[in-house]
Amino acid sequence: MASAVLAPSLQSTADRFARSLIVPSRLMKLHPRKQGSPGDAAALAPAITLGVLSAFEGFVEDFFATVLYQQGQSFAQIVKKMNLTNPDVAEFGTLVANEFPTLKKQIGSGFSVDVWKPPAPGKSFWEQTALAWAQAETDAKGWMQVRHCLSHGLATGWRSEVWPGPVRKLVPPASSVLRAMANGKHSLTLHGAISCARIYVQSAQHLADLVAGHQNETLSWSAIPDFPLNAAPTK
Repeated sequence: MASAVLAPSLQSTADRFARSLIVPSRLMKLHPRKQGSPGDAAALAPAITLGVLSAFEGFVEDFFATVLYQQGQSFAQIVKKMNLTNPDVAEFGTLVANEFPTLKKQIGSGFSVDVWKPPAPGKSFWEQTALAWAQAETDAKGWMQVRHCLSHGLATGWRSEVWPGPVRKLVPPASSVLRAMANGKHSLTLHGAISCARIYVQSAQHLADLVAGHQNETLSWSAIPDFPLNAAPTK
């Protein structure tokens, strides 16, 4: 007798997202979190950033393909709609708005994420700041440019260096979310990696919850690792 095939669930995609974030969250805990140069531990920041962005991209594809499948759409339709390349927060939001127009006005409503604000040149103190949806979307685009620079060998992310601007116009550069240093250079740092993680993880949860609610489902995010602000030093 043939075994039954279990239909994919939205919760299973959330659980896989949580699993893919385990390594980036554990890497964060390896950082010495002391003032001054972290030495080789500086390489943890780009590793965390790449890990989180990779997890987000996989989640968007997995989650939305499952949504479309549950709606009874054909595999051909799903493939065409899921023709994505490195989706960021805004692109995930566009998918939601296009497929569920009634949710468009709810996207970003009541959303806020606490991140680190890079200090001005010559200053050492980092400050916490809260981002509303529009700024989180913009910063998320900047972080995707950081990913591009790291993935294509345009920057290493573990030291102060020059980060090239984006190829497309009207896209915020990687430097827009990094710490400004001397001579036109910018630095990623653990603070930046944590901010990136918080923006992408909380934005993913916000959009997924909207869709799940529309489908009369409630997602559990209890397995999602935490990326606390206090995991980084204040200087």
